[in-house]
Amino acid sequence: MSHHKLAKIPLAASAVVAALIATSAPAAASNYIPVELPMTTTGAHGLGCSGDVWAVGNVYPDGDVPGTVDLQLKGWLKVFGVPAPWCTLAPTVQWHNLDTGATGQGSTALGAWQPFFWSAPVVGNLRLVTGPGQVEFTLTTDLPHTPSVTNFRVY
Repeated sequence: MSHHKLAKIPLAASAVVAALIATSAPAAASNYIPVELPMTTTGAHGLGCSGDVWAVGNVYPDGDVPGTVDLQLKGWLKVFGVPAPWCTLAPTVQWHNLDTGATGQGSTALGAWQPFFWSAPVVGNLRLVTGPGQVEFTLTTDLPHTPSVTNFRVY
């Protein structure tokens, strides 16, 4: 094969790849609205433990599962302000759909694995299917805590 014919192979391959890209369907953009459950200060399980817990997440107006909220619960679990690996907590998110009257809850475990030098909150993921509507969320724990109540529209 001549040198000129070999040089044309990458050019032809590039044209084929460009044609495939041009004819492929555009990717659907992820449409979401960020939400937040306010911080609550709470006791935590473990010798001398306490901390702060909150949640951030998303609702999806064009989501595959209507009425779904994805939350990431976050917590700083400490002893005298220092993250402690023996501190644990299982916060609960209770919800009440104000439009339909439906209620429910979800919980996830936090802690018991971070080292002393850990510089980020411990996290746990939670998916709640509340149904579409205006929904009230209450973040609680099984230990003494300050109230954390908020509401937002779920699509």
